[in-house]
This record gives sequence, structure tokens and C-alpha cells, in this order.
Amino acid sequence: MPEKEPYCPTPAQVPSIDAEEWRAAPGEPTAECVLCREPTDFRYDVPGLPLCPRCAWQEAQRTACSG
Repeated sequence: MPEKEPYCPTPAQVPSIDAEEWRAAPGEPTAECVLCREPTDFRYDVPGLPLCPRCAWQEAQRTACSG
């Protein structure tokens, strides 16, 4: 019987960026959260879909693997 694929991606499968590299310096323009449009901790030119800390926490809770 073939081995089953994991339900949730493992950290090795999930691409990541170096968050510290994309942090905004004080006074530097920041990106808007794509869900609530609040300012994020990231520079305006960060790749991907930036989330504010609150939306990132809610998204992590919503998509957490329960099994």
C-alpha cells in the first residue's frame, strides 16, 4: 500500500521569507494588511500577502492542523 501524503504541509514544504530582512525600520513606509488594511510590521515592498499581527494570529488559528 502506498504511503499517504501528509495532511498538513511540513515546514520543509512551506516556503518562507526571512522576516527580519523585511521588517520596516522606524519611519519607513509599511505594507497594509491584505485582510483589514491595518499597518503591518513589514516594509511596503514585502513579497506575498502581508498580514498584521492580529490577522496573522487569526489565520494561524483558522488553518491550524487539528489532526
